[in-house]
Amino acid sequence: MPHRAAPTDAGGSAELTVDELARRTHTPVRTIREYQTMGLLPPPQRQGRVGIYAEAHVARLALVERLQGRGYSLAGIRDLLAAWREGAELAEILGLSPDQLVHVDEPGAPATIEQLARLLPALVPDRLSELVATGVVEACGPDRYCVPSPSLLQLAVDMLAAGYDGDRVLDLLGVVGSAATTVSDAVMATLATVPAQADADQLVALATRGRGLLAHGVGRLTVHSLGRRLGITDESAVGDALRGLLTKDGT
Repeated sequence: MPHRAAPTDAGGSAELTVDELARRTHTPVRTIREYQTMGLLPPPQRQGRVGIYAEAHVARLALVERLQGRGYSLAGIRDLLAAWREGAELAEILGLSPDQLVHVDEPGAPATIEQLARLLPALVPDRLSELVATGVVEACGPDRYCVPSPSLLQLAVDMLAAGYDGDRVLDLLGVVGSAATTVSDAVMATLATVPAQADADQLVALATRGRGLLAHGVGRLTVHSLGRRLGITDESAVGDALRGLLTKDGT
């Protein structure tokens, strides 16, 4: 007897076979399998030989579709999801749920100074104002601070753990923040010069899709530029290139 989807409970959970998931989300079964192979979709729970999918899988497929509409490639979405997993780890440290901290378009629920201090004791609270000035953390209410980019916050945590001092970490974050402002200013200047024969709907679609293309493209271009500076032509050589850089002075 074929499996039937269970009624959705108060928590929004359901049990779906792959065929039911495909019908529910209008996604071919072949595409669902492909997304699982690429790591875009978590594997189902197993009930005997049957894979059972839940509401989380429905939400993930909807997210992938939205991001594709904004210009992200599947590889780009995979990278973004990996970054969000890092953000989820930060959320746990901050005492928030992952969906509170990491959002597609928004920083999500704010953190307190105490929560940030647990994460970055070398910078918070003594140098909180400097951290806010970089844009990696921003004030969003009385004693509340939002995190627009959990990945950059994770970078700060990792740099401090590796032995870099607070000055060096804040300098790098400040450069990244300034670069983001420069890019944003250039985009705003471009948007202000509306083509004479512009179609309003087309421009809105461009702006919506362009945000995703810009977010992914700037990150990719930065990584590519860094690779060129390191003389890396093959991803497999990253470790050796970095090791050579770090030990060139015999340290």
